[in-house]
Amino acid sequence: MSLDAQRKALELFCQQQEYVAIECFTDAGESARSDKRPAFQQMIATAKQSPKPFDVILVHKMDRFARNREDSAVYKALLRKELGIDVVSITERFDDSPTGKLTEGIMEVIAEFYSANLAHEVLKGMREKASRGQALGLAPLGYRIGADGRYEVVEEDAAIVRWIFTEYVDHQRGMNGIAVWLKDHGATQFGGRAGAIKWSLPGVKLILQNRAYLGEFHWSTRRGESVFAIPDAHPAIITPALFEQAEQRIANRGRMPRTPYGDYLLRGLGRCAFCGGGLIFNRQYNGWTKGQGRSNQPSTYKDILVCERYYRYRCEKGVRNWIAVDEAEAAILGAIQRVVDGSLTLEADQIVWAGRERIARQIAALQRKLATVQEGFDRQLIAFEQGVLDLDDLRTAKARLLHTREEIEEQLRGLQQQRESQVVPTDLLKRSLKSLLQEWQDGQPLEVRRRAIGGVLDHFTYDRRADALELVFRIPDA
Repeated sequence: MSLDAQRKALELFCQQQEYVAIECFTDAGESARSDKRPAFQQMIATAKQSPKPFDVILVHKMDRFARNREDSAVYKALLRKELGIDVVSITERFDDSPTGKLTEGIMEVIAEFYSANLAHEVLKGMREKASRGQALGLAPLGYRIGADGRYEVVEEDAAIVRWIFTEYVDHQRGMNGIAVWLKDHGATQFGGRAGAIKWSLPGVKLILQNRAYLGEFHWSTRRGESVFAIPDAHPAIITPALFEQAEQRIANRGRMPRTPYGDYLLRGLGRCAFCGGGLIFNRQYNGWTKGQGRSNQPSTYKDILVCERYYRYRCEKGVRNWIAVDEAEAAILGAIQRVVDGSLTLEADQIVWAGRERIARQIAALQRKLATVQEGFDRQLIAFEQGVLDLDDLRTAKARLLHTREEIEEQLRGLQQQRESQVVPTDLLKRSLKSLLQEWQDGQPLEVRRRAIGGVLDHFTYDRRADALELVFRIPDA
């Protein structure tokens, strides 16, 4: 029955029995096979309050309360024996006699059987449909579900799929490069459909590994059982040879040796100003002319440093922070030269160096920890209001959290005093930078030059939005 019909039946029962309805708990779209239902748990927490907020819980049928015998027994025992609250079905009459209890137990077994059997029958129907090659969910890009339930090709979308495979196999463009290009130019090249998709490296990889594009239909249960693989179930978009080449390249990605262009002067020194992730090397290809399809000229490329968290789709900020490798090297070496020759003035209160930044990181970590302490107390307070914690437990939790907060605040005061007392050795920094430039020679091997700059530069951060480069130096002891 619908939720509205159940509510009306319960309200009518209350009127007939002269009951006063206190509150209605409804879990829309939740299965009674589990007790992990928000409104159900709220009802149990409300029932635990003192004084007792109500005397009876009314349900349309007992299977609305629980379809799991263990859950039913546990919660009914809690409500009836410990809290003095009865659970009553308005359509099923059970009394306290042995016969009534037996009948109620039998109905619980039937409810659990019905639920389990229904899931089995649904799965059986899905298995039968899948065995015919008919879709059970959304069609992959390039297809739609036809009148017969099978995939049929959508040429406008299939063109995107073919382009992805061709770029990956024939032009050796990386998955991330494909995703970035589709973000920037997909709508222009392929129309609004490509522009509406949120392209990402994992999404491109799923397309390259989807055997549906060979005309095969695959289906398996959630647990990976009963796998169906039906060849020639629908028209293919990709040839077997092209798909095999893509699979081979994916399989070899982790075993490919480091290419020479992956070694560069600033390796390991760059950080993202937005999320703190490392700036890693990537080669960005550009073999397309906007609005004109593929250029007749060979693909050009630019070596860049890009945030590794964004590159691997783990950046919470979602900012594509990058800088060209040659631009970063020129900017950093140029800044060092200007400091040495005096054209760039250093002010002590504007210098960020490793010692000061280390304390700043410690302060930031303690401030985050302090915020979580307050959040922890807020959660304890909510649990108390819902009846999960009693007053003594709340007092104990509050005392513990207050003690923790005092310890953190004391550590913060110590670090702030230490930061204020620091003196930045600007003269020593200038001498170190001058020594670096004196040792610098264009003919020296890359490893020698990298070791030299790494001895002075701890790291640098880059903010593409502000086009701001911040250098953090290693200052040796005087």
